[in-house]
Amino acid sequence: VVVRVSGPTATVCEEGRLIEARLAPKLPGRPVVAGDRVTLRAAGNERTVVAIDPRRTLLERGDGWERRARPLAANADLRVFPAGVAAPPLRPRLLDRYLVAAEVGGLEAAIAITKTDLPHDGSELEEVVDLYRSVGYPALCGSAHDAEFVERLREQIGGRVAVLAGHSGVGKSTLTAALTGVERATGAVSERIGTGRHTTTDPRLIPMPSGGAIVDTAGVRTFHLPRMDREQLERGFPEIAAAAPDCRFRGCAHDGDAGCAVVDAVSPPRLESYRRLLHDLR
Repeated sequence: VVVRVSGPTATVCEEGRLIEARLAPKLPGRPVVAGDRVTLRAAGNERTVVAIDPRRTLLERGDGWERRARPLAANADLRVFPAGVAAPPLRPRLLDRYLVAAEVGGLEAAIAITKTDLPHDGSELEEVVDLYRSVGYPALCGSAHDAEFVERLREQIGGRVAVLAGHSGVGKSTLTAALTGVERATGAVSERIGTGRHTTTDPRLIPMPSGGAIVDTAGVRTFHLPRMDREQLERGFPEIAAAAPDCRFRGCAHDGDAGCAVVDAVSPPRLESYRRLLHDLR
């Protein structure tokens, strides 16, 4: 199992021990990412990654102006989205893009809203939490420094592999350290713009002492979806996908069309978020 990729080499867990392996120059299925299961070829003391097993799940983001699919983590079970209630502020539309990427990639998703120890609008937080719970997403609220909150998150993950991915400065690295016992660099929050500085530069798979593992990823200030078709985007909103068969016309885009069943079945904020992403596809 690939733990981390750095340039032309990968750190691989082989039979319980970590080794460094070179990536074959013409490796089919590249790039290799954390969580990939790979085949190694031995030549003396050197190991080379020569094949990537079929991926059970794959988390991707859009890269560049063409939004080409860039793999972030493979074979994870769950994507956990740390989102700060303040500093930086909660951004539901960014959260929606993360949720779509999880659904399209075959992962379950959960939300961990952090920094509730900071001043915030309690009614706004309750409204956001209720919205996502109504869709079916588990949503936990607390502080990355609160042992009880960390334990609830640990129970949510269980023995699975979870990708932690979210906005810079929400306490993701602190959560990772609390869950795994492995310290990684944590950065200060920028006073000028109120967002965290990037502290994690490459996705890395870190086992948890109680079982399961965390794939720690770099914090971002924005997240672009890879190119996808309308059907994939619809699948990324489970409540829209569930209501879509009742639409009057086959292939309804749910963009104000007559006879669309989605309008009355989906909350206005989520429908607006879907429509914005739909227009980005065009």
